[in-house]
Amino acid sequence: MTSYPTQYLYAIVDGLPRAWRPPAGVDDSPVATRALDALSVVLGDVVVVPPSSPRTLARHHDVVASTLEADAVLPFRYGVAVDGAELPAWLAGRRAAIAAALAALRGCVEMSVKLLRLDSAVAFRPRGAPPPGPAEGELRALADRLVERAALDEWRYRPSGGPGNVVASLAFLVPKTEVAAFLARIAPIASRAVGVAVVPTGPWPAYAFAPSLERRDRDAGAERRAG
Repeated sequence: MTSYPTQYLYAIVDGLPRAWRPPAGVDDSPVATRALDALSVVLGDVVVVPPSSPRTLARHHDVVASTLEADAVLPFRYGVAVDGAELPAWLAGRRAAIAAALAALRGCVEMSVKLLRLDSAVAFRPRGAPPPGPAEGELRALADRLVERAALDEWRYRPSGGPGNVVASLAFLVPKTEVAAFLARIAPIASRAVGVAVVPTGPWPAYAFAPSLERRDRDAGAERRAG
């Protein structure tokens, strides 16, 4: 009886360079590619998906980031795995979504802009005390100015209610050839921000702009239960 290993999915890519050499996968196993028409699925065999941890998340990101020289990269979030025997059907059922996502992400990367509270007392704030620094309205106004200066159609804003000094973040979908120009455009806003440090990072795989293909399994299950 044929045994099909579980396939851990990192990304679907178009135009992966011949010289591409991936790092080790989330469980130290080799990473390979599987053909999907003219595309490549970046994956690895796993017995079980290892629990999410700083180490395994970093391993996942390293593999996905290694594909950024491809023409288009559709990254998977951590933990997506499919039985090897079911993978062709799983991909076929998502073919239209995959094609649309790759078209939208082609030639682009994600640039992150973190808004950091400049207050050394944040680490010593009593439990339950309101955080110091700009209010949400001020943060959103700053984010709006950054978005206006960035002059890009695709962006995401996310406030942060957690501990630490990251109070909000922005993600921008930026053409690879425009990363330097993007940084130059937002620099005047960053330099004039009061009480907040504007810290751009990247380029990264476009996680914030990739559809959650794995969600289709949950949606289909909900439909079956409802029926």
